[in-house]
Amino acid sequence: MSVAAQVRASVHARRSLASGLTTIQEEHPIEFAVEVDDCTQVWSDRRTFSAAGFDEVDFSTLGVAVVKLLFIKNLSATHQIAMSAGWTGSQFSIFRQDVTSWNFSPMINLGSLTLRGYPIRERGSLLLSCPNSDGFGTTSGGSILRIGGTSGQQYEIYVMGT
Repeated sequence: MSVAAQVRASVHARRSLASGLTTIQEEHPIEFAVEVDDCTQVWSDRRTFSAAGFDEVDFSTLGVAVVKLLFIKNLSATHQIAMSAGWTGSQFSIFRQDVTSWNFSPMINLGSLTLRGYPIRERGSLLLSCPNSDGFGTTSGGSILRIGGTSGQQYEIYVMGT
């Protein structure tokens, strides 16, 4: 089985500048697309954080050894979430509490627990796409992706890989 997708992102920003009776419109568009066509696995879900304040996605149970596309959408309008950061730049690794975290990782405070990870702000999203590379291996650094958030908060996740 082969899974293929086209990943597209598009932004069309407009800025209006008023000076007296004159208004100037500036256009700032950007669009890009990449093909992700060498995948064999695809998985997506809408998930809710438990009272523990985090959710774990185990790629080994999904049959994903290499992540080629990862998309996470924070569905909350009031709370941010955070995704773990791998220590070598090519591995997924679980969140660690602040006292044992890697110093280069961004830090996020989720109420009573401070974690290190990549922040995804309210209604924000993260897209990681590796169409022409080896992707991110889940077997050498750990197959668990931990995402931290507030109890009851929801997010969506989409994964493609091999």
